[in-house]
Amino acid sequence: MKRLFIPALAAALLCSLIACENKTATIGNQMPSDNASGTTFENGPLPPGRNDSLAGFQGCERAAYSALTANSHEFIYQHYTVKIKENPNSPGEEVVVVRDSGRQDFKIPMPSDGRFHGMCRNKLFVDAGTGPDNRTIFIFDVDKMVQNYSTSYCGELRIIGSQKLWFLMPVEENEVTKMPDCPDKDEWKKNGLGVGYGQQCIYNFMNRSLTRKSEWVCVPQQ
Repeated sequence: MKRLFIPALAAALLCSLIACENKTATIGNQMPSDNASGTTFENGPLPPGRNDSLAGFQGCERAAYSALTANSHEFIYQHYTVKIKENPNSPGEEVVVVRDSGRQDFKIPMPSDGRFHGMCRNKLFVDAGTGPDNRTIFIFDVDKMVQNYSTSYCGELRIIGSQKLWFLMPVEENEVTKMPDCPDKDEWKKNGLGVGYGQQCIYNFMNRSLTRKSEWVCVPQQ
């Protein structure tokens, strides 16, 4: 009887060890949740990255986009990586440019309500303002780590030929020497909007010159 008991006990112990090993292997081989960034936060996975994303406005360069955390992301250009973090104490962002070839990072001196608004070659744009009217655009040279220009603007921005920024500079009505047509003026007023005016201007990135053309446009204002 004793001889039969010992083999039976050994067999039971062996089965128990095998079961424990299989359970451990199953737990150890569990895969993390699958998302493009490999990172999750309290509200779920981060948004997927994109290889061809446009940040900014017409004429800005496209870049690869990647979410870093719930409140930070980056745009990867050929020679620069722009890291952006939401500022918890203001409506603006914190922006740092990581430059290639081992060069020093450039922390952009942001206005409190400033947000990254795209790049064109070595020029970085920051848009500032808390409303749709009369916003401000800042232009930085990320190679020289300096601010080149800033101006208030209304309407849409656009870059032509990677060298010139076209924009409307807000002006008073008495500065308009040739009144533009405003076919939507009555509709704007019906919707509680006012009528403003912008002068067509061109800023040249190469020689840092400003041209104010004899052209005006009417724009809606809140």
